[in-house]
Order: sequence, then C-alpha cells, then structure tokens
Amino acid sequence: MNTPGLHPATLILGGTFDPVHFGHLRAAAELYEQLQVDDFRMLPAGQPPHRGRTQASASDRLHMLKLALRAHPGIRLDDCEIRREGPSYMIDTLRQLRAAIGARRPLLLALGQDAANQLARWHRWQELPQLAHLAIMTRPDNPPAYQGELAAVLQPRCIADSEQLWSLPAGLVLHLPITELAISSTDIRAQIAAGRDPAFLLPASVLAYIREQGLYQAG
Repeated sequence: MNTPGLHPATLILGGTFDPVHFGHLRAAAELYEQLQVDDFRMLPAGQPPHRGRTQASASDRLHMLKLALRAHPGIRLDDCEIRREGPSYMIDTLRQLRAAIGARRPLLLALGQDAANQLARWHRWQELPQLAHLAIMTRPDNPPAYQGELAAVLQPRCIADSEQLWSLPAGLVLHLPITELAISSTDIRAQIAAGRDPAFLLPASVLAYIREQGLYQAG
C-alpha cells in the first residue's frame, strides 16, 4: 500500500462489535493517531471461541461496522473471520493475514489490557508474537498483570518506543494508553431490549439500522 507519511504496516483490531459503538471507534481512532499505519483493519469475529453466540448475525454485525466506518476513511473493514468456517481463532487469522501481506511487512494485533492479561487462555497463544507485534491498549485502572508463562513470553518483548516496531515484522509488545469510554455493547443491547434510547452511544446510522432490522428487541 505504502501511503506517503504513513508507516507501511498492517494493524488489526478485532471484536464481536455486537453492536459497534463509540468506545470501539474512539479506541480505533487513537490507535490510528498513535501508530500511523497505512493499512488499518477492523475485523468482526465470525464465531468467537471465548464467549457465547452473538445476538446479531454475522451479516448484521458486518453491515453495522460498515456503516460506522464510513466516517473513518483511514480504517477499513476486513471480513476474513466471518468468511472463514469454524471458530474465529486469532492464530488462524494472523496466519491468513501473514500469508497475504508477506513475511517482511510489520503486522500488529491490537487488543485491550483485559484480553492481554488473559492471553494464556487463547488457542496457541504462544505463537502469536511469531506472527505479529502486540499493541496493547491500556488504561490507568487496569495495569498489566502477566503471570507465569505469559509473563515469561511477553515481558522480554516489551518496548517503550513505537519506532522499534517498523524494523521488524513481528515479535514486540507495545503498551499504548487509550481513552476509555464507559460504553458497552451489553449495555446498549439491554437498553434497546428495555425500550430505552441508546442515542449518542453509537453512530446514528448504526442505531437506525438496528431499529430498521428490529435487532436486540426483547423476546
């Protein structure tokens, strides 16, 4: 891609996005601002292995994210996990992306500190740093809490300067402070089911689609 002024690297931010909201979008905007990569993708999970079934279908979640990203031209939608059959294991996603972008291009996986602290529960998690850098989104009330094998794998890879990311394709861990907005998809779904109005928690276009399709209604 090689857009002038941006780092030639691929950054991915996954999630169920059930539905996508301003918390997701603000985090993505700050990641883009801090890392300045020329290929930033948001990936809705197809069949998330670490939680129950999503309430909205994969096609609805994909459409909502597509609507939300219209105002963010620097971020694009990637539906590779939805198109792939079986559980959406991140190790498979990274292998698929690495095969597509080549062995030398930096690949970054963004994830929240909560997820990073539980990374040892992920399928074949030890292989993730072999395929990508980890960009871990932190906040003051939830510091890194790596223990045992997870600490042994992640801590020696930690860096303080993002410039180090661009000379290697994978293998480093960078902690980035990100503004946390007290918004959750669970709460938005509960508000809709209760007949309340979740306006200003998610893009108006996404809320209009939810109402049009009757998503998250009680019963």
